[in-house]
Amino acid sequence: MARISSSVTPADRVPFWKKLWGTPRLLDEAATDEAFEEFEESFVPSHMHKIFTKSFGGKTKLDNRFFVDEALFHNWDSKLQDLVHASQGKADVIVIYGSPDRLEAHFLKGELRRSLRDIVKDDWQAACAIVRAGRTTLYLFVDIKMRGCLVRTVQSEVESELSTE
Repeated sequence: MARISSSVTPADRVPFWKKLWGTPRLLDEAATDEAFEEFEESFVPSHMHKIFTKSFGGKTKLDNRFFVDEALFHNWDSKLQDLVHASQGKADVIVIYGSPDRLEAHFLKGELRRSLRDIVKDDWQAACAIVRAGRTTLYLFVDIKMRGCLVRTVQSEVESELSTE
């Protein structure tokens, strides 16, 4: 008989994150839902939201139709500082794992020198993440056997106004 895990996040993630990011904080259900909705609004085309919500956390591989065209594939070893275009600073990360019946999110805080692999560890289970660093927000998605992450970079309104002047 298979054991049913009470945690959606794979068991090896929290000790892994503790070594690199400090102690992760488990978010409550309301904060998790809010973060997942933000990810979905920014990363998934609106006509695919319902199907994405049903499919996320299952064993089905998601294809390109689930993601916006601005999302680019990046290698595991890509550093956050290269994606954010900053040499120093802190990153606030929310990592979300899902199962067919619920979502679970963890908040991490650390340095921009970390890589994408330091956030999601591997591609054995689908995960999404939101990384905030300064005026830049990165939306990450890793799927089963993807061997990297899809990343969408969004600059805040203040940043885009400054760059147009």
